[in-house]
Amino acid sequence: MDVLTSLLLGTLILCAVSGNACVIAAIALERSLQTVANYLIGSLAVTDLMVSVLVLPMAALYQVLNKWTLGQVTCDIFISLDVLCCTSSILHLCAIALDRYWAITDPIDYVNKRTPRRAAVLISLTWLIGFLISIPPMLGWRTPEDRSDPDACTISKDHGYTIYSTFGAFYIPLLLMLVLYGRIFKAARFRIRKTVKKAEKKKIADTCLTLSPATVKKGNGEPSKGWRRTAEPKPGTCVNGAVRQGQDGTALEIIEVQHCNSSSKTHLPLPSEACGSPPLPFFERRNEKNTEAKRRMALSRERKTVKTLGIIMGTFILCWLPFFIVALVLPFCDSKCYMPEWLGAVINWLGYSNSLLNPIIYAYFNKDFQSAFKKIIKCKFCQQ
Repeated sequence: MDVLTSLLLGTLILCAVSGNACVIAAIALERSLQTVANYLIGSLAVTDLMVSVLVLPMAALYQVLNKWTLGQVTCDIFISLDVLCCTSSILHLCAIALDRYWAITDPIDYVNKRTPRRAAVLISLTWLIGFLISIPPMLGWRTPEDRSDPDACTISKDHGYTIYSTFGAFYIPLLLMLVLYGRIFKAARFRIRKTVKKAEKKKIADTCLTLSPATVKKGNGEPSKGWRRTAEPKPGTCVNGAVRQGQDGTALEIIEVQHCNSSSKTHLPLPSEACGSPPLPFFERRNEKNTEAKRRMALSRERKTVKTLGIIMGTFILCWLPFFIVALVLPFCDSKCYMPEWLGAVINWLGYSNSLLNPIIYAYFNKDFQSAFKKIIKCKFCQQ
């Protein structure tokens, strides 16, 4: 069992190290990837690489041996690095969400504001907050029982610190990410549907109707002046714009009407007597297939947006929510709560596995990153 556990944890650590290292290498070597948005992803990869190199090996050793053998000082350093790096990793996800929110809700102004300096500020804040959460136990914010067992190495169970650390490292960032990605989805859906409406308006604008006077018979058989569509090359009126029916149903408002070489806005009256008869074929439908294709494309983009945001938030919640529920509840339960050791280990490593999944979600699904990864594998950068 210990051998199987060692192989499993060793594979997880190796994959996390190689995956995050590839992301860092891709950004460093490929100039097209050196953008502000990717700087945040690169910084996330650095943070997750630190988790993989500095935290996971000691955590794996502790897990396999089922006791702490590296001494109290190393335990304090291990716990501090664990909290610092994992908190910074979570806060990097918030920084990426915030950057994407600004980019999609204020695309024109944010182009100038989206600078490396702003990215550096966001990255610095993630590390500063992580430091403020990780350092208090080393300064004495702990209970005497935390060091009572020399074979155990656990985070401070002080009630005040438990609330402070869990809310600062997870619950507040989780709430922020839910709000940001919710607004990102609404903004993206609005822009996608706006594109569809523009396509539909363009379809109407592309339809040109040549209108010429025609005779419409009244109910009593007397002739009346009306309008009909004609394909004959007669002098008439070319309608090239949006059209809507008047309130009384007897007029069509033409946004742009060309009379020979001039253009003006006008209303084309329809005799009320003709309202009871079948509607005249005013519109010649064009570009139906093109508009339908754009509508399908927009729906596809909307589904892709939902899928992407679902993967981002779903993975984050799946990895970290069980861990932080346990971290918040157990210190207040004391001996009243019981959790099997195997379940605690699964929950603990589920949180650590987020450092393996982050590069997959934020980089490997990106086509630009995929191209850079192929170059790295084929060693094209070496040839250059």
